[in-house]
Amino acid sequence: MFREVLAGIKSRVDGALAVSLIGLDGIAIESIKDENVPLDVFGAEFGGFIKSVRPNRELNTGEVLQFALVTERYITFLSAVTSEYFVLLVMRPDGNYGRARFELSKAKHLLRDELI
Repeated sequence: MFREVLAGIKSRVDGALAVSLIGLDGIAIESIKDENVPLDVFGAEFGGFIKSVRPNRELNTGEVLQFALVTERYITFLSAVTSEYFVLLVMRPDGNYGRARFELSKAKHLLRDELI
């Protein structure tokens, strides 16, 4: 089930290079990638970041629902499925940002049912 949902995201988002379902610890449960994208590094770094900004009194942010990072080489999205699991999507800089967010939103519901 996980692989099919991730493959659907990758095929429907123009510019998608890789997609992964990761735990809060940054470890991938399932991944799909065509390119030499350092998914394990992205997962570990984003997992640490999410832990650092989780609800606390100082920041008063609430739960992280989605996080985007745009660099010269990649656009990356980390989108919450549950409080412990996230979908990580890595795209080319010219990738379709809006379609990516739409597909991640759809996938959240499909994956959450399998994880809970």
